[in-house]
Amino acid sequence: MPLKLTQPRRKNAISLTPLIDVVFILLLFFMLTSSFVPWRTVDTPLSVASDSPKPEGEVDNLILTLKLNDNQVWIGDQAISLTDSFAFQNLVTEHNQGMFIIKADQGVRLQTLMRLADQLKANGADKVSIANAFAMPDESKAP
Repeated sequence: MPLKLTQPRRKNAISLTPLIDVVFILLLFFMLTSSFVPWRTVDTPLSVASDSPKPEGEVDNLILTLKLNDNQVWIGDQAISLTDSFAFQNLVTEHNQGMFIIKADQGVRLQTLMRLADQLKANGADKVSIANAFAMPDESKAP
């Protein structure tokens, strides 16, 4: 009977204990050295509505309202099509000193809003502002 001199190789098992120890040490290190930023509030000055007359030299701002995604812009009771660049050019020429404030009702797509801003900029408007892109619908109109 032949003598078996070679012993079967033992599988080297990797011990996970040192790896877990290192992970816990790193976890403790980051927990103890991290600092958390406390919540802070930012004070924003809000304008107060008043009935006093506007001071001399103050320019009226023009509010443009998007009610639906029908390519219509409302200025008061007047509707202007978004594709009518002649009307926008006249509008910008008449109000070249003031700011154009864009208001959009709920449901108006961002693309429509940006197209209006682009139309104003393309016709020379310097000051364009988006007042409340996602304003709530007027509650007085609700049934």
